Amino acid sequence: MNIKINGYRLKRFYLLLLVLATAVTGCSSTPPPESVTTEPSRTDLYNGVPLIAINQSDAPTNEAQALEQATQAHRLQQLDKALYAYIQALEFNPANANTLYHIAQINAAKGEHRLAFKAYTEALEIDPEMISAHSEIGVLAMSQRQHELAKTHLLKAVELDQFRLGNTALMLNNLKFNVLDKDSPLRAYNAIAVLEDLNSNHLQARHYFRLALKYQPRSALLATNLGYSLYLSNHYNQAEKFLKQAIEYAPKFERAWTNLGLVYAKKGLYNRAISTFEQVMPSAEAYNDLGYILMLDQQYAKAIELFRSAIDVSPSYFEQANKNLKRASLSLQHQANLKE
Repeated sequence: MNIKINGYRLKRFYLLLLVLATAVTGCSSTPPPESVTTEPSRTDLYNGVPLIAINQSDAPTNEAQALEQATQAHRLQQLDKALYAYIQALEFNPANANTLYHIAQINAAKGEHRLAFKAYTEALEIDPEMISAHSEIGVLAMSQRQHELAKTHLLKAVELDQFRLGNTALMLNNLKFNVLDKDSPLRAYNAIAVLEDLNSNHLQARHYFRLALKYQPRSALLATNLGYSLYLSNHYNQAEKFLKQAIEYAPKFERAWTNLGLVYAKKGLYNRAISTFEQVMPSAEAYNDLGYILMLDQQYAKAIELFRSAIDVSPSYFEQANKNLKRASLSLQHQANLKE
């Protein structure tokens, strides 16, 4: 795991909770022709197993029945079946933004990002102030590295939520927020904070993280992300505090251990950094990654020592560590030549 400490690789150290449901199941059998119902008109929002034909006796006769079937299937993680039922519900009420929202959610869970974007967009056309849709399309756009689109929707979600919470002045530019509640889109606050960090707006990012943590104080995810934000702005002691808290909340949370190792590396506590990395990776990889971090900081002599340790610990790790060793050696020689 080679670590690059720069903007386009920050995603290695953040966790945005972008994964929704992962189990994709559904009916795979083909019913007899006489049981097949009329195909819904919105199959443009469906891409799954062959269209699920429902027995005539089970076919929904109104929107409520279709939504009930969809909810039950979704609860059982029968995603294709649930998706088809939601699409059937659209036949009875094409202007139901909530139905389109659920269709988008399932498509996102199935990895059908184009269809998810389409359904979220249609939901927002019906209800432009639907906070959850703005939040989820923003998070989805982040996962696709469409940062401008993500920012538009995430800020809108936060703005609408703050207005709902009574922040009528909407002093978002001055970072004046009302306290969140159970209906606040935490994913949006977390994602916009990550986006601010990616844009080097670390103060703004920390305000969002702290606001979310105030509502969910024992979130390992939020504590880890706040710790990394502090790390990026060189507040290493504070970063260490929040990362240790994250590990206390979730001892097996790998991102917290990795980020804590980065903090120790920056503080010059190399042995502690190695032992921290070793909580989540083999020793050879820990030596190699710490060496890589120091090489990026132009500490070539120490990096060379660590790359050699990686090779000694695991000959099978020789290839990657040896490449880094050669690079660090050349950089050290170049650095020496400049001083002459």
